[in-house]
Amino acid sequence: MIESTIAATRRQMLALGMLAAAGAIRAETQPKITMLINQSPWFDGFKKMIERYEKDTGNRIELDVTPFGGMLEKTRNSLRASAGTYDLVALNAMWMNEVYSGGFLQALDDIEPGYRLPANVLDFDQSVYWNDAKKSFDPSGRLLGVPVNGNVQVLYFRRDLYKEKGLKEPTTWAELEANAKVLHNPAGGVYGFGIRGDRGSATYDVAPFIYSHGGRIFKDERNGDYTVALSSAASLKGLETYIRLAREYGPPSPWAMSQDKLIQLMATGKVAHAVAVIAIWGALDDPKKSAVVGKFDAALLPRGEPGRHASAAGHWVAGIARNVPTERKRAAMAFLKWFVRQDVQVAYVQAGAVPVISGLGEAQFGKDDRYRFLEALSENSRNSVFYAPVKERVEINDLIGLKVNQALLGELSPKEALNQAAEGIFEIARKAGYKTGRGEIL
Repeated sequence: MIESTIAATRRQMLALGMLAAAGAIRAETQPKITMLINQSPWFDGFKKMIERYEKDTGNRIELDVTPFGGMLEKTRNSLRASAGTYDLVALNAMWMNEVYSGGFLQALDDIEPGYRLPANVLDFDQSVYWNDAKKSFDPSGRLLGVPVNGNVQVLYFRRDLYKEKGLKEPTTWAELEANAKVLHNPAGGVYGFGIRGDRGSATYDVAPFIYSHGGRIFKDERNGDYTVALSSAASLKGLETYIRLAREYGPPSPWAMSQDKLIQLMATGKVAHAVAVIAIWGALDDPKKSAVVGKFDAALLPRGEPGRHASAAGHWVAGIARNVPTERKRAAMAFLKWFVRQDVQVAYVQAGAVPVISGLGEAQFGKDDRYRFLEALSENSRNSVFYAPVKERVEINDLIGLKVNQALLGELSPKEALNQAAEGIFEIARKAGYKTGRGEIL
């Protein structure tokens, strides 16, 4: 009996060895692929996953790591060429509509018929799907990408200062403002609130204020109604809240606040609250980069009154180029499928990056304080909004950013900023041929 059991075990081990060997042979025969990706706070964690993938499978991925400012031009050049330079491209939320609508990506179920994303993979307001007929995100459309970074905004707050002052985690912007007022102490080197206001960032950072108060940019773009809705009483209340918090409780010159400056202020303990992307969490809890390790916590962004919770989606999706050879498309697909495995996503979090699947809370990490951000990530991901999901999004984003920045500076009133932005968006939509209208004027 014992001998037969041993023999059976040996046969099983031999079979597993043969399967592993066969897998190694298949991995070695897959071609090397090239991926365009941005230099960012979350890149180090992603790089570790590439190294793990190469070690686990024998496949090779060459990364072209590019500053954010040069990404879009490289993406456009490669995707529009007769033969693409990159097999995989990392797409920021700002560019997805342009790339999707241009037909530059290969649908994943064209490469592997019947493929669907695992149920626990976050789709960030359905932004991995594209419907050509609707010209918008739509889960009934084609699956064009897989998230590689689950970047959304969260509320950062100093839990040590909250404990010292006996404050409660805010659920509304009014509650946040009250807490910011308590903690605002410029003479002591701590500002009550920090948020970006430079032209390149203002639209993204004002979006949760506008949407959480019931405002929006278009009336119902996902059903074909592109009537401009930005200049509304709800949007005005959101913009006024953003400006008041930035001016009254923030560092000087909020109109010049960039992401690098905000991170520096947070990491040196000079702001008590901030609205910022979850991707910077790893740096804040890294003793080599931060003086506030363990002092920040993350929470769901507050809601308006009345209103809802809303976090602007700022995630990254990897798409497979249409203009590369079939065998490299398959190799790229193999990596994307590997990447969303649960064990890989656990390792991704441990590497200091932001996961793209749900359900990685206590079940995976227990009460380990290093991963206290996961609940806030999940909550804000569920409440993420993708503003202006049209191929002209970059142009619209730049226009709103300019007007919001001018309102922060005091060059325009909040009403003037919204009216001028809405007028410009109407012209963009009209020229692009959308079913549009001017909408309300404040």
